[in-house]
Amino acid sequence: MKSILIVYYSHTGVTAQVAHALARTCGADLEQITEPQPRQGVAGYLRAVWQALRQQPAPINPPRHHPADYPVVVLGTPVWAGHLSSPMRSYILQQREHFRHVALFCTMGGSGGAGVLTAMADLCNKLPMATLCVRQRDVLAERYAAALTEFVHELPTAEPAEERLAAADGATRPG
Repeated sequence: MKSILIVYYSHTGVTAQVAHALARTCGADLEQITEPQPRQGVAGYLRAVWQALRQQPAPINPPRHHPADYPVVVLGTPVWAGHLSSPMRSYILQQREHFRHVALFCTMGGSGGAGVLTAMADLCNKLPMATLCVRQRDVLAERYAAALTEFVHELPTAEPAEERLAAADGATRPG
């Protein structure tokens, strides 16, 4: 079994592109968060913005992978109207008690990435091992390799994983 699970939500494919690049780089398993009701057209966009602004979770399909089976779970989301996407909010709320260690990334068209990463960490009740914000234009132009490499270097590798994970245990936020 692999030691890292990357869980992501992507509506336009930008966050998916980063998640797949991360999985190739660190040899991780991938879990895409999907919804029973697709977000298409203007109605889907308005529902996304409304749920993000109100910090509402969205209905999501059951995951294929169990995060408790992985020492590290990497969570990736787009920034919606300066907020965490509602499908990722749902996943975190449903699975957070199974997270041992987390790393976080987001993709954004404009701003709000730092706030989204903070919101994710707070929902997880964990300090992240690593964080990454990537602008959509950099992903589409494939100008994010250096940032991705730096992020991956913050994740545990096969050799020192036990030491890094033990050190990260002290970074868990109090309940």
